[in-house]
Amino acid sequence: MSRPPLLILQMQRMGDLVLSFPLLGWLAAAFPAHPLWVVGESAFFEPLLPLSPQAAYFRYNGIPDFKGQTFHAVLNLSHRPEAARLAAAARADIRIGPYLDTDDTLRIQGDWQIYRASLTHNNRYNLFHWADLNALDLIPQDAMLRTRWPLPRDLSSAPPGSARIGLFLGASEPDKHPEADFWTPLARLLLRAGHKPVLLGGPAEKALGSQVAASLKAPALNLCGRFRIDALARFIAGLDLLITPDTGPMHIAAWVGAPVLNLSLGPVNPWETGPFSPGHHVVRPLLDCNGCWSCIRPGLECKAALKASRVAALTAALLSGRSLETAAPHARNMELLRTARDGHGLFSLDPLCIPARNAAFLTTATRSSAHPPDFHPLDPAFPQADLAAARNDLSRFWQAWFGALFLRLPAENSRKRWERVASGHPRAAAAFQSGLADLARTLARTVRSDAVPLLRDPDFWREVPTPLRPLSSYLQLSVQNTPSRPSLFRAVSLVEQLRAETTE
Repeated sequence: MSRPPLLILQMQRMGDLVLSFPLLGWLAAAFPAHPLWVVGESAFFEPLLPLSPQAAYFRYNGIPDFKGQTFHAVLNLSHRPEAARLAAAARADIRIGPYLDTDDTLRIQGDWQIYRASLTHNNRYNLFHWADLNALDLIPQDAMLRTRWPLPRDLSSAPPGSARIGLFLGASEPDKHPEADFWTPLARLLLRAGHKPVLLGGPAEKALGSQVAASLKAPALNLCGRFRIDALARFIAGLDLLITPDTGPMHIAAWVGAPVLNLSLGPVNPWETGPFSPGHHVVRPLLDCNGCWSCIRPGLECKAALKASRVAALTAALLSGRSLETAAPHARNMELLRTARDGHGLFSLDPLCIPARNAAFLTTATRSSAHPPDFHPLDPAFPQADLAAARNDLSRFWQAWFGALFLRLPAENSRKRWERVASGHPRAAAAFQSGLADLARTLARTVRSDAVPLLRDPDFWREVPTPLRPLSSYLQLSVQNTPSRPSLFRAVSLVEQLRAETTE
């Protein structure tokens, strides 16, 4: 006899739906006697039903009457108000994610879901993937560690010089994808090498596809707007390689095992939304603003830095099976990463081809922008190349610190990563410690006076140096989520715990 179902609310776009597939697999393994019910948008889930782990799907605009139904757990992965209302109305033993309280106040249940929400406009140091964040509040971390991910097909198994390469032209936002002046020369270079590029896209990419095909004056097959999602998934599964920005079809390709080369552009972070299974590749320009939430620079420097000739050279190296170092001279100011899983079973990006950072390039790019500095106040002469390296090491530190806090991963991991920050970037470490001391004093005054800036001032979390914002944003959202003195005391305790760890 089956037990109460698990209800997953996923009223998001195609890519978000596919990113919930690993969660469904983990839930089926962890709760085998509990049926999986998913509420989503039928336009997305119906074509993908053949790819989904086994689950019963319901349309969000035709949700059945769940009154009288008790669920073992409700997981709300959606930001839509109707999802929060349904999450609150459903009777459940466990509730994870956003829901509406009795007074219609939005609450969030689950440490990792609070952490995820705290990344809004604040993801600069995040190294946790959405597919993992979907699951971490309910799935035991050792179950994720035991997961054996199928690898994509070997790129070097493609017919020599005649690989079938899909070029997915568009994305959900214009800033996330290249334009015709990139796709046309890339397709031309692939044709010249004997490959078979195919232009792909939905109805929104038909004009771009026609523009690229007309400029090529060559037999590059233009299939933009020709496929339904289910047919597109079947077509992608037969490709030797899909070159694509961050988009739903990229996640479909990763799920069906088609090799992916992800062009990481615009307001995306491949640590969060890159191809989530191991063995795929990500290429991105070497800019200190990589992984932004939204671009505030005068122009999209990441688009300008992405060159078709360099992507073609990296593609040739990948397809040939040669050492990627052979492509390094062609990859100036770009880096190539491979998706993987770390020793704790979590998503990781391994660097493969990273040319020496050009400090002059980074400095020019940063000084020509309005991007806020990582540390303030700072000497204007602070080397931007050092800033990029400090950001990377601080990101690794925060990953280990939150992993120790919520997953009970070894605390020595975060201590070792802080030692790397302190020894390699002493000025960054000093700015971090100074800002942390200021935050501790502010929170102490808050507790003593019963003042509640964490509750009333929406920008309280921004009033610390940028590297401290993963903590300040999480603390503010936690206190707002459960407004009480114990929540304030916990915030103070976490700050003091972090001060002890970073001053030993």
